[in-house]
Amino acid sequence: MIGAEFQGFARTAGAAGVRNHLLVLGTCGLNASGARKVAALLPGCRLVASPYGRGQVGEDKLFHQHMLTGFACHPNVGGVIILAPDKVARDFYAEAVESTGRFCCALSLQECDEDGELIVETAVKQGLQIQKSLNAQQRQSVPVSDLIVAAECGHSDASSGIIANPLVGAYADALTSKGGRFVISETLEWTGTVDALTARCATGEIATQLEKMYAARHRIAASAGIDITLGNPGPQNHAGGLTTLEEKSFGAVMKGGTGPIVGALEQGRSIPEVPGLYLMDTPTLSPESISSMVVAGAQIVLFTTGHGNPYGSALAPTVKITANPKSATRLPRQIDFDASRAFMGEVPLIDLLPPMQDLINEIANGAHTWSEKLDEGEEFISRQFPSI
Repeated sequence: MIGAEFQGFARTAGAAGVRNHLLVLGTCGLNASGARKVAALLPGCRLVASPYGRGQVGEDKLFHQHMLTGFACHPNVGGVIILAPDKVARDFYAEAVESTGRFCCALSLQECDEDGELIVETAVKQGLQIQKSLNAQQRQSVPVSDLIVAAECGHSDASSGIIANPLVGAYADALTSKGGRFVISETLEWTGTVDALTARCATGEIATQLEKMYAARHRIAASAGIDITLGNPGPQNHAGGLTTLEEKSFGAVMKGGTGPIVGALEQGRSIPEVPGLYLMDTPTLSPESISSMVVAGAQIVLFTTGHGNPYGSALAPTVKITANPKSATRLPRQIDFDASRAFMGEVPLIDLLPPMQDLINEIANGAHTWSEKLDEGEEFISRQFPSI
C-alpha cells in the first residue's frame, strides 16, 4: 500500500529525490565528448550530453536551456558537474544549480584554454570529491506529497489497454488520493478521447488549455502533410490485437486513472505542488515524452509495454510493466512487474495493485529497476526550430 512517507533524499529546494545521482552535464556539442569521458571515469554517475546548445535562437534556445537546467536541478540529482563552452554558459547553469543547494563543479573550455583533456581531468578530480559527499548523505522520511510519478506506454498491444494501463491508472488514483502527483503525456495519443478528458478537468480554463495543446499538435502534423489516423495503430499494434485508433487511445489514457485533471502543462514545464493528475503536451515518441515529464519533476516512471521497450530515463528509475505473458517470459531482464496473470484471467486486476504498489515503494526507497541495472538510461530534448 502507499504510505504517508517514503525514504528519500531531502533537498534544500524542491521535492525530495528517490535517488542521489551525480550528474555530468554536457551543455552543448563542444562538450559532449568530454562529458562522456568524465562519466566513464566516475562509475555510478549519470550523463546528459546535448549535441546542441549553440546556434539555437528564440523559443528553441529557451527550451533547450530550460530542459538542461531542469535535469541539473532534478529531485534525483544531488550534485552536478557542468561542462560548458564558455564562461557565460558555465555561469548560467552553475547559478541555477547552486541556488538549489546542490553540490556543483562548473568548468568551461574557454577557461581551460580549449584543452579538452584538461577539462576532463579537472572535472574527474572534483567529481570524486562530490561523490564522497553524496555517499555520506542518508535517506530520511519525506512526505508522499513529494512524490511525482509519470506514466508512459510503448509498443502497446491488447494487454496494455485491458490490464497494464488500467492497473497503472489504479495506482495513479491511489497516489493522488494520498497527496501525490501523477502525470501522463503524448498529446496525439489522446485522439478520440479529448471530450472525455476535458469533462474530467477541474476547471474550464484547464479544459481550454488541453484543447489548445491538442489542436496545436494536430496542426503540426497537418502542416507536415501527415494524417495521424492513417497507419495508426501501426503494424506492431495490430499484431498485438489493437484494431482501431479509438481503442488504442482510450487504452492509453487509462494509465491516468479516473480522477480529476488538475493541470494541462506545456512540454517540460514544472509540475505544481497541487496534488492530482496532470496532462502534459509532448511528442508521442517515448524518449522525448519521458524526458519532458522527468524534467518537470517526476522521480519515477511507470512504463507499460505490450511487446517490450528497452528505453528508460537516465535520472528517474523506469519501471517496466507488461500484461503480455509472452513478453514477460521473453524479456526477463526488462520487465519489472508482470501483470499477465490478470490478462490470463487467473486473478482480478485489482489484486495486482498491492504488489505493484509494494514494488514502487521499494524502488522509491532505493531498489533498482532493470533499466538501472543494465544502464539503459538516456535523456532527450525536443528541437523546436532549426539552428542558425
